[in-house]
Amino acid sequence: METTTYVYSRRGRLVRSVTSREPEWTEQDRAEILALDLYRSRLCPLHGGPMDECTSPEETGTQFEADRSTCRAQLTLIEAQRAADDGKKPSPYAGARLWTLRKRG
Repeated sequence: METTTYVYSRRGRLVRSVTSREPEWTEQDRAEILALDLYRSRLCPLHGGPMDECTSPEETGTQFEADRSTCRAQLTLIEAQRAADDGKKPSPYAGARLWTLRKRG
């Protein structure tokens, strides 16, 4: 919210105007964003998990298993892009193409 107060001289001329604005962020907003930043700073930049787990000693720390899956939406997009080039050298306009994905059904 913004409020402007105008001050006039005895002759009716504008002498001063003062505009007051509510802060864009409340104290609660600032506390929450600082907490989020602190939380994110403790995450591994490679996989997003807790840094203390993934950097723990290999012999005594958390053990991990890897699973693989395929993003079928991305796979469909890659296949469509390859088909558009028909196996030829990519068109000079390939980087300018806009692709969209939508769910079927």
